Amino acid sequence: TVFSVTASGEAFTDDGVSVWLHTAGITGLEPGQHYEYRILCGEAGTAWYPLATDDGGAFKLLVFPDSQSNDYSGWKQLAQDAARRNPDAALFVNMGDLVDNGEDHTQWNAWFDAVGGIIDRIPLAPIMGNHETYDQKWKVRLPEAYLHEFAVPANGSGTFDRYYYSFDYGEVHFSVLNTQWDETEEFKAGLLDAQLDWLPGDIRASRKKWHIVLMHKDVLTYGIHSRPERVPGISEEGRAFMPLFDELGVDLVFSAHLHTYRNRGRLYHFARSQRGPLYILTGVAGNVRYPGLWIDHELDQTIAPQPETDNYLTLEASADSLRIQCFLPDGTRIDDASITK
Repeated sequence: TVFSVTASGEAFTDDGVSVWLHTAGITGLEPGQHYEYRILCGEAGTAWYPLATDDGGAFKLLVFPDSQSNDYSGWKQLAQDAARRNPDAALFVNMGDLVDNGEDHTQWNAWFDAVGGIIDRIPLAPIMGNHETYDQKWKVRLPEAYLHEFAVPANGSGTFDRYYYSFDYGEVHFSVLNTQWDETEEFKAGLLDAQLDWLPGDIRASRKKWHIVLMHKDVLTYGIHSRPERVPGISEEGRAFMPLFDELGVDLVFSAHLHTYRNRGRLYHFARSQRGPLYILTGVAGNVRYPGLWIDHELDQTIAPQPETDNYLTLEASADSLRIQCFLPDGTRIDDASITK
């Protein structure tokens, strides 16, 4: 059985380059089924690509930290090797700072090239990082390319639609937050407040067993990103969101931004605990390094081998457990953590 959907087209100009972006929404698919799709334009068409739907059960997620690079060949190698080692991954996440400069179209081209063969067959959940908001002069602007390139779910906000969003897969409800409220006047005008209002309803409306938060900036303070009197300490993002995570029963929080892998274990009321979310700072997937910049934090439980290289993670989620593993580019495992309930 074959059916077709007409795509909508939109002209988008950025960095002096115009492209056409096409969007097609497919509905009515059955859970747990294996489909194929292709893209047609006139008499021409692509090959058929696999398209599997969520069956509501156990699944594996690939997690890539910041992929920003000055040469995306390393990011490409990491992503492709991770996908090859995990052919059963159902979807993947890129934790923000996908590119080094959000206005540079050549970097977006390199990013999409790097995930070719992956993004064609499994869904992507992108997160907006601070580098998505930079123009070519390294001034902060609105994240034009990010908002045009990715058709993430709507969130009901008239002002910040698609800046943050949520989705379900298997027994997990994912809430994707935006930590850019301090970057521009536009962001300062309520982005944090909008999310603090939205998140409780988003999580409480879910009937999924697990609740995972994905956010770019980290909840703890490090190095030059901290005032001296707050090292070690809790970041502005942590002070804004961690009490709400405790209240809402969030199980796991992934963050990025700091280009280092740290497993903090479970935290509650800003301290080590047997309850509260498990916090994982996911590391770095591109070739940008900050050697010696980030100091150790008293809440770190596991730190990546130093000097640090790039890495990726897997999340295996079932009805009974969440298992998070962190790997070096060659597939060496450096961390293994689990939550059960």
